[in-house]
Amino acid sequence: MLNCKKPGINNLIVGLLPLAIGILIIITIPSWGNWLAGYPDQVLQQQLPAEASATVQVIVGIIFGPLLDQVGGWIGIVGYFVGGLVTLIGLVVTFNGLTSLRKKNRYI
Repeated sequence: MLNCKKPGINNLIVGLLPLAIGILIIITIPSWGNWLAGYPDQVLQQQLPAEASATVQVIVGIIFGPLLDQVGGWIGIVGYFVGGLVTLIGLVVTFNGLTSLRKKNRYI
């Protein structure tokens, strides 16, 4: 672990790392899910050759469209849950470090 003389500094520093990672997860992963859910609409809006237009509309619009929409929603939910959980763990460890610093040094 870290070699600090004050007992709460290690917990404080170690708690800030999952806090930052959790916030990063909350910001990025649900947006990936939204992009994946909206991907079939992006494909269907593109100019396609006349020969491939009907096939792409059936495959992307009917078969993969609802599937990607569902999977994108799940990715968004999992991103919010995991990000919130990691953020909560980071907050608890950070609060533990601040509490031990406060008990050791009465002026903080």
